This record gives sequence, C-alpha cells and structure tokens, in this order.
Amino acid sequence: MQTFTGIEYIKIDMANQYGLDKLTWDARIEFITTNINNLDTLETNAKEPILFAKAKRAYRDATAKHKTGFIMGLDATASGIQIMACLQGCPKTAKQVNLGNTGAREDVYQVVADKMSKIVGDQLYKEDVKKPVMTTFYGSKNQPEEAFGEDTPELEAFYKTLSEMLPGAMECMQDMQKCWQPTVLEHKWTLPDGHVAKVKVLNTVDKKIEIDELDHATYTHRAYVNTPAPKGLSLAANIVHSIDGWIVREQVRKASMQGFELLTIHDSFWASPNFMNNVRQNYLDTLKEIADSSLLEDILNEITGLKGKLTKLSNNLSSTMLHSNYALS
Repeated sequence: MQTFTGIEYIKIDMANQYGLDKLTWDARIEFITTNINNLDTLETNAKEPILFAKAKRAYRDATAKHKTGFIMGLDATASGIQIMACLQGCPKTAKQVNLGNTGAREDVYQVVADKMSKIVGDQLYKEDVKKPVMTTFYGSKNQPEEAFGEDTPELEAFYKTLSEMLPGAMECMQDMQKCWQPTVLEHKWTLPDGHVAKVKVLNTVDKKIEIDELDHATYTHRAYVNTPAPKGLSLAANIVHSIDGWIVREQVRKASMQGFELLTIHDSFWASPNFMNNVRQNYLDTLKEIADSSLLEDILNEITGLKGKLTKLSNNLSSTMLHSNYALS
C-alpha cells in the first residue's frame, strides 16, 4: 500500500474537497503542489469550499510548524460490494471496488454506466446507475425497474453487466436471500466480535378505525406487527450492514490500540493526517480478515440452523489485496 506524510495527506484532502477524489493519490498531490500559490482561488471553485478552506488553513499551519488539530476523512469505495467480494472470495468483484491494484482509482458505478452504454448503444451516466446498483445488492427489484423500466433492453443490460463485472457480489446476495426463514419471528446471527444481530420480522397490518364522536368518520391505522412472513428481501441488506458495523468497531478498536483517535460516519473514517496510513492499513487488514474467514458460511448456517458448506470463488483473495491502494479514498 502506498503511504504518505501528514503534509501529503492534507494535500490529498484539499484535492478531495476540490472534487478530485477519483484521481490517483499522486495526481491529487501533484494538482495541489502545482497550484500551491493559488489555494485561495481553488477554494472559490471547490466542490466543498468550507472543507477545502479548513484543509488549506491546516496546510499553512503545518508547514509553519504550528499544531493544527486538523482531522480529515477517507471514504470506503462501495463498502457493501467490498464486503460481498470478501465474503465470497471473488477477485473479479474485488478488482472493481479497489481491493486490488490496477494502477487506477476505480469507480465501479462509472464502469457499470460505461459498459451498459456500450450494450444498449445509448449514453448512460454514473448518476443513472448508482442507486440501482447499490439497492440491487440489498435485494431490491423495484429500484432497477424504476430506473430502467420493466422488461427493457436497459434492464437486461443492467443485470448482464452486474453478473459479468461483479459475479461474487451477485452470488453473495443471492445466497443470503435464499436463507429467509418463513416460520421465525426474527433472524439472528453472530459477528466476529461476539455482537449478536437480531432482526425482527415485521409485517404491516392495516385496521379501519371508526370515531363515533366525529359522526362515525373513519381512518386507516397502519401498524407493524412481529409475525412470521413466507418470504422477505431484507436479509442481504441486514447481514451486510451488520458486518459494516463490525468493521467500524474494529477500526475504532485498532486505532485505540495504536494510540490515536478515530471518528466514523458509517464507512467514512476521520483522523489526524499523521495517522491516515494506519487508518487505510487497518481497514484493508480487516477486509483481508473477512476474505480469509468463513464468515458468510457461519452466518448463513446460524440463520438456517444447518451445517452447510459454502464454496468460495477463491481461497486466496487476501493475497491479491496486499497492494490495494484505494479501498479508502
């Protein structure tokens, strides 16, 4: 993994706030270095001018050898798909979400849009596909249909693209969804740190209410009732989110052991620039632990009460992740 000094990370943060977070690390640093005497002008045109100004001030304080108290954040690049790639041991999926080293900062949503555009012969954009891609891996059928229509060439191209580009994530999602238990009041599983996730099965019940005092006017009250359901679509989302939560707890634990403070906003990790090498390495190490584990098999067996064997797409994914550069970006 490529590493940087604290000053270089401040430059990276300025570039990110300017809107260049899809470039390589070196390109981001070079952009700020080239424009180091024009930071005030860059601030005016930045995508996030307030955060850019904060980083600019930190850079000037740091180069003057003054304490800054500055913290910066780096975000996971498609954390849900990253998790699924590791659970299923899929190098192809991992490569698309920066768990390998292609020499570039990959943008999975842009790649999906580009590949779909070639198939359908019409230009699609990242904004067109991001929400359908995200929700598909959480079990949604409605979002892709709302975006591309029912039984359309675009919808067919969408699923064809996901199956070819992200086969491990698609297989992982399908394995999770198949484990829905039709007779239970809750689904339960254990995370690696011992935390137990319990998700109640909730169904909507509508009841018509009549009010005698208002001339027998009526209204419908909707309640959520904990009862078994013959089928459901929430398992994939809940399992992945629970693993996401464990990853966050792991990052906080590792940071504490290494002697620095870490703040988190879901899959965005914030710390002093002097510790961002640690933050990136800790995150990558945790994903490698998932890739080397039988976590998906363990969770699905606990949910179903079975002792099935899950065959991963590979058993050496973590070795290909050693030089990953943009798991956080």
